[in-house]
Amino acid sequence: MRLLISLILPVWLLAVPLDTLIQNARNNHTSLKSIEQKISMIDNEIEISQNFSDPIVSLTLSDIQSDDISDRSIERMQYTALNFAQKIPYFGKRDALSNKIKAKKEKVTLSMYEMKVKLVREIKIAAFSIWQREEELKITDEYIKLTKQNIELYSSASTSDSKSHMSIMSAEMKLSELRIKKHKLNSILLGLYKKLSYLSEMDVKSVEMDMKIFKPNDVSEYIQIKSANLSYKIKKASLNEANKDIKVKELSSYIDPVIKVGYYHRESFDDYANIGLSFSLPIYGTQDQQEEKSRKLSLAWKNEIIDFNNLLIAQIYEVHARLTNSYEAHRIIKHESMPQIQHMFELSSSSIKSGDELFLFIELLGKKLSLDEQNIGEVATYHRNLAILDALIGEMK
Repeated sequence: MRLLISLILPVWLLAVPLDTLIQNARNNHTSLKSIEQKISMIDNEIEISQNFSDPIVSLTLSDIQSDDISDRSIERMQYTALNFAQKIPYFGKRDALSNKIKAKKEKVTLSMYEMKVKLVREIKIAAFSIWQREEELKITDEYIKLTKQNIELYSSASTSDSKSHMSIMSAEMKLSELRIKKHKLNSILLGLYKKLSYLSEMDVKSVEMDMKIFKPNDVSEYIQIKSANLSYKIKKASLNEANKDIKVKELSSYIDPVIKVGYYHRESFDDYANIGLSFSLPIYGTQDQQEEKSRKLSLAWKNEIIDFNNLLIAQIYEVHARLTNSYEAHRIIKHESMPQIQHMFELSSSSIKSGDELFLFIELLGKKLSLDEQNIGEVATYHRNLAILDALIGEMK
């Protein structure tokens, strides 16, 4: 029977595992496809870097006589020339440029991995927030039901004195607050599911995840592998690209010769050929300034890497502190506060005899609701901070 129900159950009602959402996003998100196209474009740049510049071909008609422009046999100076010019790059220039572009490709590839890390982090945060709101909604529904029951029970057995009436009104006001809260939670959930659907490239109606809490690893373990951070790797790759560019600029000071070959045809005289060699003269210091510019960029990246390394350590300590705080708060609520308030709640709910007791019960109900929500919030915050901490060390799962 269960098998039959599962077969006819609409697909959209089935909860999608969080791992499935992450895997689908890593494989299909449009932002990643955009970066993949950029990487493919860089492959074209690498191929182009190995080519010579296009040759220059020119056709010349010299000494055109105004009396008869078609007569090309009047004197020796009349010729028809076909000239060919080709710049020959200094040996090593093409390889240096190719290495620079390969370094650029490495940087862009790392940016794709960084995007995957960010997607995984945001999917997890959205999913954990959904869990939090859904759990709060369950608790809110539970307390709406309990509040209604206690109002009905007391109304049927109470007197008509003003104090009793005020107690019932107070309970009804609390019921209204719970209904408003339920409506707000449903609105938040709608937005979170839309966000999760966008991030995962799937139409998500329900998500399944493991919300168990474990004692956090020591912060030193995260510090030791901080170099796996994708932003850190991208900055290192940018430094490598800048160093490769220095080599390109160094070689640019070596002059590229231009070889010129020409064939000259004359109607009444012998044909002849010319060969020439030309150079540009680097007399204005442009190449030196370009090289100095590249060296300054490299130095800037070195300083930025040092600064980011310090920032990354501070971020890991900060997030780990929040993670530990959520873990400890959850432990205290679960093992100390919850047992006490649960016992008080049971005693109060089983002995309502007057309006005063109902009022106290409603007040205690609010405290228990607040404590339940705080516990749920700490669990969700724990997992959100864990997702952030994983992202800081380059985790993509």
